[in-house]
Amino acid sequence: MIPDDRTYPEFDNMTGREIRVRLDALSNLLDRELEAEYTKNRVAPQPREPERGRTDEKPTGRYDDFMVIAHRGWSGSYPENTLIGMREAIKIGCDMIEFDVALTRDRRPIIIHDNTLSRTTNGCGQVNEFTFSELRELDAGSWFHPKYSGARLPSLDEILLISKGSGIMVNIEIKKECWDDEELEDNIENQIMEAIERYQVRDRVVISSFRWGFIERIHRADPGLKTALLHYKDVGKLRPDELKDRYGAYSFNPHSHELTRKFVDKCHEVDLKVLPFTINSYQDMETFIDMGVDGIFTNHPNRVMRFLREHGAHMRQLEQKEEHENSADVEAAIRRLEEDEVEKARKRARWRAKRMILEAKRARSR
Repeated sequence: MIPDDRTYPEFDNMTGREIRVRLDALSNLLDRELEAEYTKNRVAPQPREPERGRTDEKPTGRYDDFMVIAHRGWSGSYPENTLIGMREAIKIGCDMIEFDVALTRDRRPIIIHDNTLSRTTNGCGQVNEFTFSELRELDAGSWFHPKYSGARLPSLDEILLISKGSGIMVNIEIKKECWDDEELEDNIENQIMEAIERYQVRDRVVISSFRWGFIERIHRADPGLKTALLHYKDVGKLRPDELKDRYGAYSFNPHSHELTRKFVDKCHEVDLKVLPFTINSYQDMETFIDMGVDGIFTNHPNRVMRFLREHGAHMRQLEQKEEHENSADVEAAIRRLEEDEVEKARKRARWRAKRMILEAKRARSR
């Protein structure tokens, strides 16, 4: 075997988790490109019916109310928090797109997850050290794959316009680092509420944060806006009724590893949706769907669509089998009743015959 002396400097400053995320994303991208190439070269053109959507679109029926939420857009296959990832999530029928909003040096909202630039752009330094215009010049796609070179950090206005045009819901996560102790006119929560009103999308927006003070301020300013409480640990210590009363939240969005069916049921009792993050494996999908959650955040919405379709088909098969078994059980019960009635009739006939014989013997003896 020839030794492999290649080096990979692009991974030098990345943690193990970041490397796994990058490799997972590249694997997804490669699968999609290979599938497209195979289809182009091997499959003969066929007459096509009117477009009905892709095979990984969300199925209808059993899961109509279940929310598939694209975490930072379709971040498993496209650069996170970019317009291309969000548009692709819309194409496959996601119910909601989640993205992160931070403040620039000139106090304008910009869409990015990290406080620093180096992981997902070609820049370096803190996000709040640069103006909005400077940040918009950065490349936010090449880190993921050269194919996406030139992708930009989106503005809040762009995404709200996409929501208005497509009808998709959006979940705006306010980074906790944007908190201002003073309630200023240009606070990030105020800018978000103004943008929501400007584009008339209040029925399509949920505002969430790990810093619940944001949610409290928003609820106080506009109780009609949908809000969500993000939470990471010690879920069992919380009381859903108190959360609903104090924050008026639309949903509770916990880290998945501490969620229980009992807590989900308590949330539903007070009309609080439960939307855990971030669910990427089929095993976890099955666990949380069976737990009764209202939807899940995922980096791989295509996988969730596929799982919902297959899980739904499996459940339909079980229901059909159960219906058949119920029908068979009823028929068997009827047969048992009929057999019992026949046996009783036979016993009555034998009893009558014996009685007639006894009466005949008595008559002869006289």
